[in-house]
Amino acid sequence: MNPFKFVTRPVKHVAEAIVAPFRAVFVIGICWAINAMTNPGVWWVKWVVLGMAIHVLVAWARAAKSLLVIGLVAFVGWQIWKRYGDSARAQFDAWVRQTQPKAAEVVDFWRSPAAAGQAQAH
Repeated sequence: MNPFKFVTRPVKHVAEAIVAPFRAVFVIGICWAINAMTNPGVWWVKWVVLGMAIHVLVAWARAAKSLLVIGLVAFVGWQIWKRYGDSARAQFDAWVRQTQPKAAEVVDFWRSPAAAGQAQAH
């Protein structure tokens, strides 16, 4: 099981929503050509169209759900930041320094300007 699946799933859903209509047009086109060449009297390709339409709608629904969840998490985070702001961050930093001094060093390193410069240099 991929531990990053929860994080990467929204990206996959949005990418699938973008690619699905093009894939559907391609599959329907191939099936229509096969249907036209083999048995033009019975148009079974309509069932392929129905199935691919369902696939595209489901892909769009998944992407909309993922974007809605991301937006909701961002909104809640923004509201928490507006309410508690820097005082909550200071309390968290004090708690980290008290309980796990080594973790505090890591947090301080990543928040330092030198770390930001190193990250941009790579």
